[in-house]
Amino acid sequence: MSDALKIEDLTVAVPGRTVVDGLSLAVAPGRVVALVGPSGSGKSLTARSVLRLHDPEHRVTVTGRILIGGTDVLALGRRALREVRGRRVGYAFQDAAASLNPTVTVGRHFTETVRAHDAGDPRELGAAALQRCGLEAGQVWDARPYELSGGQAQRVALALATVLEPDLLIADEVTTALDPVTQAEVLDTVRAQAAERGRAVLLITHDLAVAGRWADEVAVLSGGRIVEQGPSAEVLAAPRAAFTRELVAAARLDTALEAPAEVPDGGPLLETRDVRRVLRGKGRVTRALDGVDFAVRPGESVAVVGRSGSGKSTLVGVLAALDRPDAGQVVAAGRDVWGLRDRERRELRRGSGLVFQDALASFDPRYTVGKVVAEALGRRASKGTDVGELLERVGLDPAMADRRPASLSGGERQRVALARALAAGPRVLIADEPTTGLDVLAQERVLALLAELRRDTGLAIVFVTHDLRVARRIADRAVVLAAGRIAEELPVTALAGARHPETRALLAATPAMATGVQ
Repeated sequence: MSDALKIEDLTVAVPGRTVVDGLSLAVAPGRVVALVGPSGSGKSLTARSVLRLHDPEHRVTVTGRILIGGTDVLALGRRALREVRGRRVGYAFQDAAASLNPTVTVGRHFTETVRAHDAGDPRELGAAALQRCGLEAGQVWDARPYELSGGQAQRVALALATVLEPDLLIADEVTTALDPVTQAEVLDTVRAQAAERGRAVLLITHDLAVAGRWADEVAVLSGGRIVEQGPSAEVLAAPRAAFTRELVAAARLDTALEAPAEVPDGGPLLETRDVRRVLRGKGRVTRALDGVDFAVRPGESVAVVGRSGSGKSTLVGVLAALDRPDAGQVVAAGRDVWGLRDRERRELRRGSGLVFQDALASFDPRYTVGKVVAEALGRRASKGTDVGELLERVGLDPAMADRRPASLSGGERQRVALARALAAGPRVLIADEPTTGLDVLAQERVLALLAELRRDTGLAIVFVTHDLRVARRIADRAVVLAAGRIAEELPVTALAGARHPETRALLAATPAMATGVQ
């Protein structure tokens, strides 16, 4: 049986740089092949090259051969290429919500896709595709993308990519922002369709544990070249290439990072007392927080863990005094935050630094790195001697102050976000999913930096994450949220013996713990 996808000597270049250099790869029908590598290694450029999805403004040059069922995609005209897209190859993007048009319904997406290929009845084909991906058409057909949960949006995107029953599915980082339970459900669907329908799958991921659990084969990419390739179990258990060994070592998150030698005595720096928060919109009422008692003490690191929709982000807003609860108290440094005047509350907020999941979206795109940090210092960038010191403190070259955040890697942006959060000298750092979307090497550098800051300054950390591997690495204690309530609270060293069904479901779905790559 011929390969569904065969890439021969692929080279992808942008002005002044070769990003993919002589890559060759094959995916057979019914097989899942994972292309694994850090940010900037060329994974997504390779995937996009298969359907020639590059932005014309980027002036990308592609050479080599990309064979779909024996046909060289790079030699096709526009009309023939449109026939390949969707019908023979489906593409599911990393950010499902961004890949869907927010102004039209899910049903309209299916109607336009099916009619573009004159493939049959859109409602019938769409309903079948949604059902294969674990959704009922009645649930989502008339909904707009922004009304869906992250897991629902990703399932809709997968259903759209496979509605015409393509021979090949390209899944480009499709579970990066999903909690482990939803991730497992989505990838189980991808895997099952490969086995049952003979569909070839090219899985793009930076997560070795994901590759080990769901892929038959792994190809490790570094600097645009495949440095190692083979059955996933063999590659992860006994990596031969030095770079693969480095990735595997960085993925071993079973050892806690160094904590302060002595944690100061004293009461909580930040706490909530019976906090309740109800969210209302479009006829829905959601109890986002339902009687939450939470506290972090000096020098302590607490991981807030839970699925999407469990209340994690709402708790972040409440802790940072950005979102007023409907009931209960938020107490910082012994003072009731919402009993203060606005000016006093703003001053109290400076005691807490905040790092967002999407660092780039939290920066003003007009600002340089120096201005981003200087603004947090409350000074002009021209007086930026402290800016350089802060950048050095988070492991960045002070010369980077003149660059714009959009030109930095994901890990570098998160370091800039940390520098900004530390500018006011906070006693508590609130980090909302700061390592989601980072490859294991960048993730390890960010976690090590947080541990160093905690060790050297006694900084308390509230680390919000859906990844129990990260929680075990960075925290002393885990607080597990479910449906707005604290389901369980326990030391991270006791996670393996957790009793609550929600914690156990998260543990079972976490790929590193299931495969042994920890």
